[in-house]
Parts: sequence; C-alpha cells; structure tokens
Amino acid sequence: MFASLHDLESHVSELIAIARYSDAIANMLVGVHNHNRLSIVNRKVLYYPGLDRQIQKLADALVVGVSPSMNLQLSYNTLIVASEIYQVGGHSRVIIDIVKEARSPIVVLTDMLWRFRKEPHHLDWFIRICDNATVIVLPQLTAWDKCQGLKVLTDQFQPSNILYFNHPEDPIPFVGTLGHKGSRKTLVHHNDHTPSLGSTLIGVHHVDFVEEMAETCARHLDRDALVLPLYVEDSGVKTFTPVHGNLISAVTSGTHIKYAREGKMALQGIVQTVLNSLGGSFFHIGELSTEWVSEIRAHLLNVGLEPERFVILGQVPSVWKAIERLDAHIYIGSAPVGGGRAAIEAQGCGYPLAFFRVDDQGPAIGSDSLYASKQLGWSNLSELTATIMHVMSNHSELSSIARAHYEKNYSRAEFNRILSRIIKFNGEASVG
Repeated sequence: MFASLHDLESHVSELIAIARYSDAIANMLVGVHNHNRLSIVNRKVLYYPGLDRQIQKLADALVVGVSPSMNLQLSYNTLIVASEIYQVGGHSRVIIDIVKEARSPIVVLTDMLWRFRKEPHHLDWFIRICDNATVIVLPQLTAWDKCQGLKVLTDQFQPSNILYFNHPEDPIPFVGTLGHKGSRKTLVHHNDHTPSLGSTLIGVHHVDFVEEMAETCARHLDRDALVLPLYVEDSGVKTFTPVHGNLISAVTSGTHIKYAREGKMALQGIVQTVLNSLGGSFFHIGELSTEWVSEIRAHLLNVGLEPERFVILGQVPSVWKAIERLDAHIYIGSAPVGGGRAAIEAQGCGYPLAFFRVDDQGPAIGSDSLYASKQLGWSNLSELTATIMHVMSNHSELSSIARAHYEKNYSRAEFNRILSRIIKFNGEASVG
C-alpha cells in the first residue's frame, strides 16, 4: 500500500491535519500490518516512534474541548485493552491470568477487524472463564468511533491501571485512553516481538515476557522494562517410566503458524529426525490441516518409517495436563517459531525440552532464558539428533532441572510478585 514507512507516516500526518481521523487510524493499521511482515523488517525493527507521535496527536484531538474532571476519583478498576482474544496463544492466556488475579478487572476488546461484531458467540468461552470480569467489545462502525467509545468507557470506569494488550498494528487502545489522567498505563509487549505501535509513547510503562527482550527494550527506550513471567497454573509433575533403550516417544505442540511446510525446517523433516532417533511415537498437540498431516505421513512411508507413529492429538484444553498423561519422555519445541507458554508448561510438567535456537538473532529475537537447560538448543536436524541422544542419556537429571526452573521463575507466586509492581492503586499493590 505504501512504498516506505516514511510514505505511510506522511500520509497519516496529512489525514490528521484535515481531521480525517478515522481514515488516519485505518491507514495506520493497514500500513503497519503490511510493513512488519517485510523480510527487511522481521527481527530488525521493534518500534514505530513516528507513528507513536501521531497516535499522541490523535489522542489529543479526542479530548479537545473536554474539560478535565476536577474531582477525579480513581477506582480499583484495572482496564485491560486488547485488540482480539483467542483460545490459543500466550498473549491471550496472559490476559486470563491477570484477570484471575487483579481486583475489579475490565476487559475491552477493540475488535479492530470487526470479527466479534460479526460472530459474537466466539467470545462465550472467554466470558465463562473470566466470570469475575466485565467484558466489552467496541462495536462502532468506524475506527474513530471505536476510539470515542473507548474514551467514554474509560471516563466511566476511572481505572487506576490501564494495561495494553494490543496487536502490533492496532492504535485504538492508545488513542482512546492516553487522555485519561492519573492512571498507570503499561504496554504488555507482544510475545512475538514484531514491530509494535505504542512502545515509544511517553508515560507508558513497558513489560516484556523474557529477560532478553526486557533488556533490549530498556536499552532502546531508555526506561525500565519489567519481566512478567509466562505463568501457567501448576498441574503437577509427571512420573516418567524408566528409560530403556530408545523405545520412547516425543511430543510437541503448536498450531500451523509455528511450523514450516517445506524447506530445511519443514515439520516432516523434524518428525522424521525424531522417529529415526526414538523407537516410539511423535505426538503432536494442536491444529494441523488434514492435507498437511497426510503429506507428513506419506513422507514417512517414503523414507521407510511407519506413518502411524506420527500421532495427531488436536487441540487440548491444557497442554500440561495432556502431556502429563502421555507415555512420552521428551518435549520438542516448535520450529521455526518457538512457543513460550508451551515451553513453560512442558518444563513445569518435568519434560526435558529440546528447543529450537535461532542462530541469526536480531534485536527482536532471543529468549533462551525461557529454557532450563541451554545446552538442549538445536538449530538444524543434525543438532536435533544429538540433542535427543543427550536427553536420553541424562533424562532424570534434566527432568529435575526443568521442574526447578519452572518453580523458581514461572510459579504463581513469582507471577504475582511482578504483577504487584505493575498493577497499583495510590502507590499500593492491588492484586488479590
């Protein structure tokens, strides 16, 4: 749509100058969506300072002519503003975790693409899980209308805390709330760390999920960046059957977006490598198309491996509980896109985790701190084979290390310790 980011910024600036605010937001949303998928941007860019300045101008335009309240009474309300929410994905799960711990949580979804307005029942599962929260979807006809609706809600609820869980291209959460005075505002940076709107806004605190990203953001933004652990409720430690030879199984999890269908890191190659190393099965948790599964099984047959050893388990309510019941011994991290929350679940359950290591790390990649045993990283199929052999020779020790890593860094107590530094009321922690 735009030849460069400069062209996008110039066009949005022109639209703001003539008060075409909804068009400015729509162009920003589409422009960022397209920009942050360019190969020259991936892993090299994190922020949009020029567009953030324009977001502030839009927020200022929203409150022009409105007199500030002289009797501002901040409540214990915590306003969580997200673009959308899904049953899978770490970012959505963190919203649920915070809702369960915060006092008076209110979740507002901008529904930037109007998906929920078209299919409102898609949120039924979330409303059931978060029965202690007020859940609101902005149904307005234009992007500017959504910003105005969000401002009205913010003025009504008078939150002491505003947490942003926006999709990287969604400016609506900021435009609709930046004008609200007195609340503590915090951006919860998206797990994938694609270039994101909002990170450079003045007065907005910053939270990341891994140490490496927090260090990067703190350095680039010249502000503190807290690390909020990817907490997963403790569902118990697996008791593994004794390891005898290589007649054991492996398990992985993730939807189709975590894997490649072709190329050096094609899922079929990973499955083949694992099944050549182990005598059991390769279990896959998560959604894969029927055609893709058939391709993988056909490939296994062609290389002399039994196709039925690739076992599809589909979507499950809890990865942790599912893998605790499986007769498997090693968890293979998704590749080429890793899964942070799933890694925490696997290690909490006691699985040694063979994780995919990105060798060409840019400023937007790098999260080895998620993993208990750094030596279990692999970046090609030969390394994966060697890693599996190492796990099998040291399974008991690596299992204990994995569980200890969860208890120290990702337990509910640690999650609440950090959350109490993010959600505050009049200087005091307000989490339950």
